Amino acid sequence: MRLLKEANAVTKDLGTSTPEIFRIFLHEVVRTRKVPVSLTLPTSGDDLLNKKRRNKIWSQLDETESW
Repeated sequence: MRLLKEANAVTKDLGTSTPEIFRIFLHEVVRTRKVPVSLTLPTSGDDLLNKKRRNKIWSQLDETESW
């Protein structure tokens, strides 16, 4: 739930909404046939492909009451 609240705050600061960001993201995936995010940060420890970190993110999303 914290992750979603933080995302909502960031998107609000950007002048949009979390659902709109997802629509933009999906549009870019379809348009470019690529994921518009770097998934490889091997030396930073913040790697999105890091299994432990990814599982934590998914777990937090599973705890979200609603979108």
